[in-house]
Amino acid sequence: MREVIRILGIAREQWLRMAGGILLTIAVIIANALLMAISGWFIASMAVASITGASFNYLIPAASIRAFAILRTVGRYGERLVTHEAGFRVLALLRVWFFRRLEPLAPAGLESYTAGDVAGRLRSDIDALESLYLRIVLPLTSGIIAIILAALFVACWNLAAAIALLLALLAAGLLLPLLAGRLSTEPGRKAVELSGELRSMVTEGLQGGEELLLLGAVELQAMRVEKLSTQLIAEQEKLAKINGITLAGAVLCAGLGLSGVLIGAGSAVGSGTLAGPILVMLLLFAAAAFEATAGMPIALQLLPGCRESIRRIRELADAPLPVPEPAAPLALPSDYGIEFKDVSFAYDPARPVLQNFSCHIRSGERLALAGASGCGKSSIVELLFRFRPYGGEITVGGTEAKNLASDDLRSLIAAVPQRPHLFNSTLRDNLLLANPDASDTQLQQALDDACLTAWVAGLPEGLETRVGEGGSAVSGGEARRIALARALLKDTPILILDEPTEGLDLDTEKKVVTRLAARLAGKTVLIITHRPACLQLADKVIWMTATGDNRE
Repeated sequence: MREVIRILGIAREQWLRMAGGILLTIAVIIANALLMAISGWFIASMAVASITGASFNYLIPAASIRAFAILRTVGRYGERLVTHEAGFRVLALLRVWFFRRLEPLAPAGLESYTAGDVAGRLRSDIDALESLYLRIVLPLTSGIIAIILAALFVACWNLAAAIALLLALLAAGLLLPLLAGRLSTEPGRKAVELSGELRSMVTEGLQGGEELLLLGAVELQAMRVEKLSTQLIAEQEKLAKINGITLAGAVLCAGLGLSGVLIGAGSAVGSGTLAGPILVMLLLFAAAAFEATAGMPIALQLLPGCRESIRRIRELADAPLPVPEPAAPLALPSDYGIEFKDVSFAYDPARPVLQNFSCHIRSGERLALAGASGCGKSSIVELLFRFRPYGGEITVGGTEAKNLASDDLRSLIAAVPQRPHLFNSTLRDNLLLANPDASDTQLQQALDDACLTAWVAGLPEGLETRVGEGGSAVSGGEARRIALARALLKDTPILILDEPTEGLDLDTEKKVVTRLAARLAGKTVLIITHRPACLQLADKVIWMTATGDNRE
C-alpha cells in the first residue's frame, strides 16, 4: 500500500473531501442497518404487544424509522456527490502533476518510450487511478470501520452473536478479498501491461496508416492488434472468474454469519436473557451490515492493476532529468554572448555527433552554422537549451548553462526549431503561447515580420482559424512562418533560427529575410541553414562537417 499512499499524497489538498466521503459512506451503511434493525424490532414488538395485550409506545420507533430512512436517502446523495467530486479532483491533480513531471524530460528522457506508450500513461493509467479512491480506498476504509461498529452494536446485546457476525464480516470483507487479490495479482498486472501495449500499437497504426496502406501491411498490423486483444481478454476473463467466485463466497459468508447470529442470540432467547423482538432486530441488522463488505472484494481485486498503473506512472515521473537542475542556480547574466568550448555529444557512444566543437557568438552578433545533414547543427540547439547532456562547456554571458535554472535560461531564448509543432487550436492561440500578454500591435508586428499579414487577412476567420492537429490545416511553409512569428513575439535577447525559410518559395523567402534583417538588430542570433538567402543574415558563417572539421 506504500505506492498508494505516495500517490495519494500528491492530492493531499483533497484529503478533507476524501475523508468526508468516507464518513458519509459509513453514515449511510449505519443508517441502512439501523433502519432494517428498528423496523424488524418494531414489527416484532407490535406483534408481541397485540398477543399479550401489553401497552407499546410506537411513536419513538416510528419516528426513528422515518429519520433513518431520510438519513439514508439524503446521505446516499451526499455520499455520491462528495466522493465523486473528490475522485475527479484527485484525478485532475494527478494528471497535472504527471504532465509537469513529464515536460522536463522531453525530448531526451522520453525517447526510449513510444508516443502511444507515453500518451497511454498520461491518459489511461492516470484515468485508471479514478478507481484508487472511489473503488479501493473508499470501500476498504469505510468497510473496515463499519464492520467494527456493527460488531460493537451486536455485542451490546449478545457477545456470541457479535463474534459470529464479526468473523463472517471479516471473512467476506477481508479474507476472501485478500485471497482473490493474491490470485488477481498476476492477471491484473498482465492486463494493465497488455492494455498499454494495445494502446501503443493502435496509436502507431493510426499514425502510420498511410504507410501501412502503401506497403500492404494493414492486415499484418490488424493481426498484431487482434493477438494483443485476445491476450488481454484472456486475462480479463481470469479476473472475472475470480470475481465471480469471490462474490459467491461472500454470499456464503453472509449466510453463515446470519446462522451464527441466530444460534448465539437464539440460545439467549431460549434462556430468557434476550427478548424475542431483539433477536429479529439483530438478524435484520446483521443482514444489512453485509453492505459494508460489498465493495471490498472488488477493491482488493482492482488493487494489483492499480498498483501496476502507479508503477508505470512512477517509472516516468521519477525518471532523472537528462540535465539535472543546479542545486544553487546562478543569476541570469546581463551579457548575451554564447560560447561553446570543446563540446562533445553523441546519441550513441560509438558514433559521436560533436567532438570538441568550439565557437563564440558575441552579444548582438549573428552566427550561421551550415553543413551537410548529420553533422550536428540541430543538436547544438538542443544542447544550448539543456535538453541533452554534453561534455565541455556552453556558456551564456560567461556563465555555464548547467549552472542556470532551465526555466531562467530558456526565458532568454526564442527559437524556431527544425520541426516546429502547432497545437490543434487557433492561429491566435498558437501565437500567444509565446507571449500571452502581447498587445494587438505586437501581434501584428510579428505577423508582418513573418510575412503572414496578407495570408491571415485572406482567411475567412482570420486569427481565429484553427490550424488542425500538428498544423495539418496549413502548408509546411505557412507552419514555419507561424513558428517564426511566435518566436519573434517572445522578443528575447537571443534568437535561434533552424532553417527558418524551409518550404518557402524564393519570393516569400526574400521578403522574410529582408524583414528579419531589420528585426534582428541588436539580438544574439544563431542561424542554422543551408540556404544562401539566410546566410546573408549572418555576420559570420561556420561550415560544419561530419568529421568535426569546422571552418569559418
